[in-house]
Amino acid sequence: MEEVAPNVSTKKSPGLFQLLIILILSLILCVGIYFLLFRKADDIIRSGDPIITQLKEMKRYETSAYTIEQIIDAGKEGNTFQDILFGDKILLIAHGEVIAGFDMSTLTEESISVSDKTVTVTLPAPKILLTRLDNEKTRVYDRKQGLLTQGNKDLESEARRSAETAITKAACDGGILESASTNAKNQLTALIKAFGFTEVTIIIPRGSC
Repeated sequence: MEEVAPNVSTKKSPGLFQLLIILILSLILCVGIYFLLFRKADDIIRSGDPIITQLKEMKRYETSAYTIEQIIDAGKEGNTFQDILFGDKILLIAHGEVIAGFDMSTLTEESISVSDKTVTVTLPAPKILLTRLDNEKTRVYDRKQGLLTQGNKDLESEARRSAETAITKAACDGGILESASTNAKNQLTALIKAFGFTEVTIIIPRGSC
């Protein structure tokens, strides 16, 4: 009777050298994934470029606004007799808003310094960005013209220009630039810490109106 040999596979199990190659490839893959996912993010946190980009995108960074009302007296002044004959005066109640902040477009790479998770940002000096009158609330309270005058048709426009100057000065005297600096420091500190920094210093030169 013919004897049948048992079915034995001739496939050899992987040797020590092949296992070592697999282990090395797995290690390289793990290190690659780490650098791709973690080190790249860490490099972003330690770089000031994203912060500069965010700040410059603000362009005109408004941080303080004052609403002010002023009474403007404009026109020719003289004695009582002159006023009766040739006087031309206007009393304007002006209501307006003054906005202060920063021109962030002037920031450069030198405006920010990064060391590990500490960052220092130097801003431009705060300034008045806008003064505008509220036309709905600004009104002529009184207008007096002499008997022999036809009146200055541009007097109200001149009074409004004077009102803008007076409102701006009132906001400056009230500390609008100091308020703009304080608000900017608080807001930017919170913004930059969102990038992962733990210590933030904001340097702001003193502004002048």
